[in-house]
Amino acid sequence: MAEKPKKSATGKKVKEFFTLLFKTKKIAAFGLIILLVFVLVAIFADVIAPSKLVDGQISKDIIHKLQPPSAEHLFGTDNLGRDVFSYIVYGARTSVVLALFCTLISTVIGALLGTVSAVIGGKFDLLLQRFIDAWQCIPNLLITLLLMTILGSGLWQLIIVISIPGGIANTRLYRSTAMSVKDSGYVKMSNMLGARTRWKMFKHVIPNTMPIIIMNLANSIGGVVMLEAGLSFLGFGVDPNTPSWGGMLTKAGTEYMFVAPWLAFAPGIAITLMVLASAMFGDGVRDILDPRLKGGAGSFSMDKIAKVRKEILMKKAADMTAEELADSGIEL
Repeated sequence: MAEKPKKSATGKKVKEFFTLLFKTKKIAAFGLIILLVFVLVAIFADVIAPSKLVDGQISKDIIHKLQPPSAEHLFGTDNLGRDVFSYIVYGARTSVVLALFCTLISTVIGALLGTVSAVIGGKFDLLLQRFIDAWQCIPNLLITLLLMTILGSGLWQLIIVISIPGGIANTRLYRSTAMSVKDSGYVKMSNMLGARTRWKMFKHVIPNTMPIIIMNLANSIGGVVMLEAGLSFLGFGVDPNTPSWGGMLTKAGTEYMFVAPWLAFAPGIAITLMVLASAMFGDGVRDILDPRLKGGAGSFSMDKIAKVRKEILMKKAADMTAEELADSGIEL
């Protein structure tokens, strides 16, 4: 009989992660479900939205502008007669693309710079850390506005502007994690055996810093959406014709707040849901992957302390006679 193929270690870990997530971290699982709903809305926006995009814009109907929510227009219409529900659906596509690309690019930049700096060390590490010190002395908003002024408005310009400063800012986090791995016994042993820097980085350091990378990735999603809304408010967001939650909230939403409050409520609720879902999912990922919280090596949980204490007492009791054990008051 043919042997059944063995499951890969990675597949087993992924399955174990999602099992723990849905069994022990139901709030985090709910956050993940909300994020997946937004992703599906972004993918199938053309199917879901009642009003379709024409030349990259939602069709306008000035005659029916500022209509309140109704059966025909679930979230009402804006000042140009555009269906707000369609705008929110297509705006999800912009937010999901931004969140996905910005978090991935900034995480890759930060993880590579931090890991390379920790593994190579020496003058390279010193120079890179002083550059990061100088970079962090400049307000992040000032850097962002300067880059947007140079590159101009647009989705891909916004991705570049958010990703690069974000990646550089997170370098210290990844470097400190990589340093702790670098000082471990098995990495020092690989040094003695003549392992190359690239081999150590990709074989030992990066795989053992993946929990921190994944945690930071999950927690960064909401920040990207909030930053896009803030930049839109300052006039540095995506193209005005591109559907965007931040764009609607800061333009028609603020201008017609008292006349048509649904123009602010609809994108505001969408942004709040995405940021909240990101925070819930990120907290759950942290609880599962952080060994100090789940009771792994280096844990400070009460169960771990009780287990270690019992092991110490059992070793002491093994060297005692029955009378000495009774007099010591040790309870096993």
